[in-house]
Amino acid sequence: MISQDRVRQMSRLAMMESDIGKNAIRVYSYRRVDYVIVQVLKGIIWGTVCFAAVMVLWLGYIWDDLNLFFADAQYMPFLVNVLKGYGIFMACYLVICALVAVVRFNRCRKQRTLYLRYLKRLRKSYASAPDADDEDE
Repeated sequence: MISQDRVRQMSRLAMMESDIGKNAIRVYSYRRVDYVIVQVLKGIIWGTVCFAAVMVLWLGYIWDDLNLFFADAQYMPFLVNVLKGYGIFMACYLVICALVAVVRFNRCRKQRTLYLRYLKRLRKSYASAPDADDEDE
């Protein structure tokens, strides 16, 4: 006889494995510090790309003023200001990346704990139930 409870538990586990659980299991294979470091490294790469793209767009917008500015040959103050802006942008962006990574890791930990609880409940139901082969004999 098929147990309705087991079928519900198995379908719940299958849904968790296919949707949210797949990501939670993958994320939880890291330690928290390692996961945050990987996300911050990704943030450094993508933050630099985004900053460079914004700078190219901004320089294209002020091209006429920039030609007059470079005619005076004041490169150093301009570069210092750009580097200050890059440093401030990256500091804020990396803090946000680290916070998002910690929140994602904690959410995945909760989902993994819930998955393991359902799996343990299913295992207990199989352990406590008599075998169907014994009933047929």
